[in-house]
Amino acid sequence: MSSQPDLDQLQRRIGYQFKEPERLLLALTHRSFGNQNNERLEFLGDAILGAVITDYLYRNFPDKEEGYLTNLRSKLVSRKHLNEIGESLGLIELLEYLPSRGTKAKSLNGDAFEALLGALYLDHGYPACQHFLLKRILKGVDLEQINQRLTSFKSALLEWGQKQKKEVRFELVKTEGKSHNPVYHVACYVRQQQLGQGSGATKKKAEEAAAKEAFKGLHLSYGEV
Repeated sequence: MSSQPDLDQLQRRIGYQFKEPERLLLALTHRSFGNQNNERLEFLGDAILGAVITDYLYRNFPDKEEGYLTNLRSKLVSRKHLNEIGESLGLIELLEYLPSRGTKAKSLNGDAFEALLGALYLDHGYPACQHFLLKRILKGVDLEQINQRLTSFKSALLEWGQKQKKEVRFELVKTEGKSHNPVYHVACYVRQQQLGQGSGATKKKAEEAAAKEAFKGLHLSYGEV
């Protein structure tokens, strides 16, 4: 388990001391480590994150239309951005998990960050989460740079397909592993041609990986989408 000095350092980074430390420990326990894990906290943190970001964008961009706000929000809560935040907090070094094919290091930081946010909500309430996100996370973010990012290869590929009048579809090829730790394999087709394959711990992640391969195979750039 993570040592107390390490947990104390994390709490200093986020600016809050947990009244019930077991919540913090649970937030740092991946599902691969046992039945008592951070998945429910991750679910809760995702909702809190979305609410805080939506409120922030609504208040700070009064002249922007709904489409712009939705796009910017999706990038602020993207796995890429959340992974960067989790990495800056050093979460993966504290996370209890068992490496396997279904445990992708590239998503662990972001998942743990959402779980941490869920734990903070239960321990200190919504105002603490809002303060933490606004003062320690969003304060130094370059929103214009974030807005230029490609959030989802799948979304971009589907949008490209609509513009080009080409059918883009995803098919589940097979599922491996045990029921509590599956690995999904998905193929991406443009019309009848398979252009990408991907794997992941969820169908959504496998589809994103397949779309990324297809995106590169078509030699697309974000400016074309």
